[in-house]
Amino acid sequence: MSSLNPHYTFEYSQPSEYHFSHDSVFLARRVFDYYREMNLMPARGLDLCAGCGIIGLDFLFHCQSELERKPQSFDFLEVQSVYANHFSENLHRSKIFNTNIQFLNENYDLLLGADRAQAYDLILCNPPYFYLGQGKLSPSEFKNRCRFFLDSDLKNLIAAIVNSLAPGGSAFILLRDQLEHGWSAKEEVQNLLSARFKMESLDDVRGTGLIKISH
Repeated sequence: MSSLNPHYTFEYSQPSEYHFSHDSVFLARRVFDYYREMNLMPARGLDLCAGCGIIGLDFLFHCQSELERKPQSFDFLEVQSVYANHFSENLHRSKIFNTNIQFLNENYDLLLGADRAQAYDLILCNPPYFYLGQGKLSPSEFKNRCRFFLDSDLKNLIAAIVNSLAPGGSAFILLRDQLEHGWSAKEEVQNLLSARFKMESLDDVRGTGLIKISH
């Protein structure tokens, strides 16, 4: 994919200390194209590790502007409260309407509960790419929590996705292997999934692998 985004949506509000990467906008467009080609539309969506909401809001923006139909509800789950005001501003700027949208300032362990079981038909996720020891830490705790698994780990992330994904639903996740550290994110995810779920490698987004998890 080109590093330039040909599908501009709106001007984002985001913390000056840490800006989202273009991986997010490409993921949103790639998944939108997938659903358009399949002539499907999920009813209940989740942007997991949402930050200021770029992936989910871009996906909804494309659905609204190009298909004139979109999910009935969409949750945005993000552990860092600093993103809440930016999300509210981005929701306003996106002009998304007729979708029930809420920002959940929670750890994704929330999705392990019985009340979230099979709650979502679509999950979009651009998680941290690094474990501690797989890169240089910043003096900023905020930046570190964006880049590293500090609040939980990949095992709990996949468990949360598996528990909250509805039958027939799909989760689309960006994963970056750390081969220089002898670690393959894709292999780990495959090992974490039970036989009830399958993992497909779709393509890459700016050098980062895109996988799909489904029943």
